[in-house]
Amino acid sequence: MTPGKRNGSPLLGLALAVEFLTVLPVRRARADETVTAESPDMAGALPWFPLVGALLGLAFVGLDWALSFVFPLGIRAVALLVFDALVTGMLHLDGFVDCCDALLGARTVERRLEILRDSRVGAYGALGGALLLIANFAALTALMSGPVRVLALLIAPILGRWGMVYAVTRYPYARVSGAGAPFRSHSGLHLILASILMLVLLAASAFVIGSPIQAITAAFVLTGLLLVAALLVLLGWLAWAS
Repeated sequence: MTPGKRNGSPLLGLALAVEFLTVLPVRRARADETVTAESPDMAGALPWFPLVGALLGLAFVGLDWALSFVFPLGIRAVALLVFDALVTGMLHLDGFVDCCDALLGARTVERRLEILRDSRVGAYGALGGALLLIANFAALTALMSGPVRVLALLIAPILGRWGMVYAVTRYPYARVSGAGAPFRSHSGLHLILASILMLVLLAASAFVIGSPIQAITAAFVLTGLLLVAALLVLLGWLAWAS
């Protein structure tokens, strides 16, 4: 297989998405071929982000179901948080902590970018990360066992990974380097494909929990509430930090 054909394979995009969003090494580079993180193929991973979220959601549901035979709700919530941190390499938690330090600890753009590059965690980041974990724990314990809990565990990772695609394709980069740099060669088509896949996965998730009509309605109502809540938090934070 030539490098060109390998780089153009749709399955390579899925493999890259899995590797970027998790700690799973799904690819094995050949001895005569090097695939780097700066490869333009990374842009082809964007449409697959919601699918990776769905796979994570299925893992959450399976783990939660297995633990339900032995442990109470609180212990299961902790186990899910630990599993999420381990399998994703704390990608989202690390980004959130960095944002807390940068947006809350500085006012100038230059200083914020400097803080984002700093590997050390400041007081804002430590407190923000702790509060985020507490909020996640509270949300997981508030979701009692049943269809709604299963639906939430499936939908949240899908929406979270689609949100990453939206941010990458709709907002300019503050600098040319960083974790998002390999995705610079994106196009609007990637967002459209990711959105279509997201809707399909949301509908499929709804079918998993029961009656199709009621399930789809519940899925999209829950999705809408999650998106509105996330948007309000984001707009409030940006208004304060700007």
